[in-house]
Amino acid sequence: MTRQFQIRVSALAGIERLIQALGGDSDALLATARLTRAALEDEHRTMAIDELASLLQRCAEALDCPDFGLRLGAGQDFAMLGGLGAVLQHSTTPQEALKAVRSLMAFHNQSEYWNHELQGQLLAICRYDNFHAESDSRQYKELAMSACFHLCQRLMGPTFRAARLDFSHAPQQPLEHYRKHFQTEVMFNQPQDVLWLPATLLTQRLHRGDAIAKATAEQRLQRQLQRQGQDRVRQVSGLIQQTLGAGQANIDHIAALLGLHRRTLQRQLAAEQQDFSRLLQQIRMQSACWQLRYSAMDITLLAEILGYRDLSNFSRAFRKSQGLSPQQWRRQHRE
Repeated sequence: MTRQFQIRVSALAGIERLIQALGGDSDALLATARLTRAALEDEHRTMAIDELASLLQRCAEALDCPDFGLRLGAGQDFAMLGGLGAVLQHSTTPQEALKAVRSLMAFHNQSEYWNHELQGQLLAICRYDNFHAESDSRQYKELAMSACFHLCQRLMGPTFRAARLDFSHAPQQPLEHYRKHFQTEVMFNQPQDVLWLPATLLTQRLHRGDAIAKATAEQRLQRQLQRQGQDRVRQVSGLIQQTLGAGQANIDHIAALLGLHRRTLQRQLAAEQQDFSRLLQQIRMQSACWQLRYSAMDITLLAEILGYRDLSNFSRAFRKSQGLSPQQWRRQHRE
């Protein structure tokens, strides 16, 4: 059964204004997701990530606005992240802010994991989905990357500039529109959603940084996460997504990353009615189906980033799970 990860409705900050600016009925569209404008003001309110993604897609279609997610993300500020936004605003360097996002994102969104790494002269800010929805969630993915881009811009100020932005799905509008929105090169059908920045930005001093205020906000969030309980499935899902392409998505490696013995991790997953092998297979197949349907990624590359030794191994596993070859499944579901 697909796990229903939750996201705070604050991720939709500004949606009613955007709908109205586009000539739509915000109350009617919000009602399709059992939301009201008052509900959007509730800082504790959450909803299933699939419902949020579906709402964004309905808005884009109903308003004939293929860049709905991009527009919504561009108009958001740190308030949409609640307590996590306060941590980011008070960070003294971008590196501090990125570490906070990596460790505290579960407060805002259980279905995403963000990480960053240096690759030569560039900093890669990578977005991972713990689970892929069966529905078209490209508007949601574009909202996430647009919000990331514009929050980085707000955080770093005039020194901010992007080197490139990658999406793992196929474009929904002409490429030039994306380039204009992000003011940089944009590429699609890539292995990962990534915002590329000059590495020199990572350690720059932020003028509004306040170490004491940041520590206070961070401690508050840590206490809230502890009260929510430990969600090993979410943590393991995020680590599987990150290690698939490197061929390291095995229980021993994941347990070591969490500082656990493999048997301890097995027991913790069992307590959440899950086991590692089934979770790994579920993530691989959900990711494969989504990419085959909503991107034009080469199937050999897809097999590689899902951690299969070669295309034939991927094809056998996919046919066993879905009853069709990857090529047949792609043709059938696109039709």
